[in-house]
Amino acid sequence: MKKLFISIIMVCSLGLIGLNATALDEFNAHASAKVKTLVTQHNLTVVDYPYVKKAVGKGTRQMAKSIVVDARPTKLYDMGHIPSALSLPDNKFAQMYEETLGNVAKDKELIIYCGGFDCAKSPQLALMLMEKKHTNIKIYAAGMPQWSQKSYDEIELNVAYAMYEKRAAFFIDARPYGMFEKGTILGAISIPDTQFNQFTGFLPANVNTPVITFCGGHECAKSHIIAKTMVSMGYQNVKVLASGFPSWKAASYPTTGAAVVKKQTAVTTKEIETFLKKGEDTGTVDGKWFVQNYKTFPKNVILVNVKSVDEFKTGHIEGSINVNAEKMKPQELLNALPKEGEIVFYCGTGTRAMEAWGMLAEELKYEDIHRIFYLDANIKCNEKNECTIEPNEPLGV
Repeated sequence: MKKLFISIIMVCSLGLIGLNATALDEFNAHASAKVKTLVTQHNLTVVDYPYVKKAVGKGTRQMAKSIVVDARPTKLYDMGHIPSALSLPDNKFAQMYEETLGNVAKDKELIIYCGGFDCAKSPQLALMLMEKKHTNIKIYAAGMPQWSQKSYDEIELNVAYAMYEKRAAFFIDARPYGMFEKGTILGAISIPDTQFNQFTGFLPANVNTPVITFCGGHECAKSHIIAKTMVSMGYQNVKVLASGFPSWKAASYPTTGAAVVKKQTAVTTKEIETFLKKGEDTGTVDGKWFVQNYKTFPKNVILVNVKSVDEFKTGHIEGSINVNAEKMKPQELLNALPKEGEIVFYCGTGTRAMEAWGMLAEELKYEDIHRIFYLDANIKCNEKNECTIEPNEPLGV
């Protein structure tokens, strides 16, 4: 009874709000006096690693349940941050706030962190955000030191390239092999997330080897899936290049695929005239033509978003339907599709759309594959279904 009374007194004396006893106990045991004072005086809510991990979810910005904010200097953010996190250094608040959080709803949950229990930047940034009328702010006081110990980091392009130049990391392309063939980071190996168990023999024998996984950009979860799996296997130094291969290619860093030779595809398709304009790559709809015309497509053209239900709800091309292809076997996918008309699979980066098309064309050998296409493009849609579509450059394969 005495211990319980002391615990209650400790929480009350701090004057802070906690979501669970573990977070409070951890905070009380490790936080510096300065951090405790800031949190206490302003009744800031403290959360722990499990809470943040759940909020981060799949690791992509689109699917994160909360907005995670890194209050440290940009250089430290670039070198490693919590997946999906945005950079907003407390000393650059005036310059960066509008671009980073200016359009975010004031009641959206923000989780702020910095360099650990002795770092006061996160509560200081919280106070600045409170002045901007944000009402749902939480502090992950353990911050980056604890996160890096328990999980994987996300890194920026400049850091990935610096490690590449020093030959200091093992690069893994998590996209489908067809994407890998079109072009990848020079020296990377292909381990598609959907076939990971078949390629574990290619992983570094030393679990301390720095590993960088990547896929199709910020909307792609495949690199995060492999990173989580490797961490669960005991790998200690796994990082995700969330901007992925598109950012690497845009920076003109070394890639394969510069001298692609067009080859005969194993998939035989009927030469039947279609409304949709075929792209240069097998199975694709012409990206530039699509962007110019998709808003006026006839009713017999069906756009199929192949992402999860939750992702579909966060924004999609107006009029499209949702079929979560990743959770289906080839025949199940075919059964879920309209039986007539022409179909275009799409996702956020073109990766899952390509996989869905491959399930029907290559695995199922669907005889009417001529009526099904995929859109190889980076697509971002908001909750109002306002979308930007940037087609990827075809390679003619």
